[in-house]
Amino acid sequence: MLNQFGWKSAGAALGLAALAGCAHGKQQSASERVDNSSMTKLNERQMQPVDDARVDQARASDALARAKANEAEARTRLEVAKAERDVSVAQLNRSKAERDLLVQQKGSPAEAARANANYKTAEDRLRASDLKIEYLNKMIGVAERETHLADLHAQTQAEMVERAKYQALSVADPNQLQGVNGGRIDAQVASLQAAENTARKEAADKRVDAVDSYNKWQELDARVRTSAWRLTGCVRVF
Repeated sequence: MLNQFGWKSAGAALGLAALAGCAHGKQQSASERVDNSSMTKLNERQMQPVDDARVDQARASDALARAKANEAEARTRLEVAKAERDVSVAQLNRSKAERDLLVQQKGSPAEAARANANYKTAEDRLRASDLKIEYLNKMIGVAERETHLADLHAQTQAEMVERAKYQALSVADPNQLQGVNGGRIDAQVASLQAAENTARKEAADKRVDAVDSYNKWQELDARVRTSAWRLTGCVRVF
């Protein structure tokens, strides 16, 4: 998903006005932000670091949108898995009824063995469904942490834009920086980067736990599929 932030290339101008207000407005008051109008006299070379920071900000916004989409998709997969579990419960009940009927009718040993095998496979299929749901629940936790991480990164990049603007003006036209606290911007960047590091570790830890659940589910699911193929005569023994 987003552990390494797989950025897409993006134009610097896309969505920047909205980003400036949404990504970091809560962290920085208007008096501490660099007014964009004060940048108008800077030449292309002086504006280059600011433009680069804005490109990174746009990429961070794209990554946050993808993280939110991934989280929504994870929740959808869980709902599908729950519906599949209902099917597994129905199959288990049907297999039990067929087995019980054969006992009542005193079916042949071969029929009884096959009915017992069907029931055992249905039990394993239900357990596999439960393991899948457990895994998908954990993947929702991963997606939530990665959305949080992407949100923090978007906020960081918004602050990086402010820092680039401050640094550009501090060289080209420091009189435009009255009332702007450069130290406050640096402190906010550092704080958000520290929060990113924490969130990244939390997401990685949750992913490791989810992988363990995935492996358990896949192991049992493979066994169920093999049993089902044998019962339906799809696996030939040479």
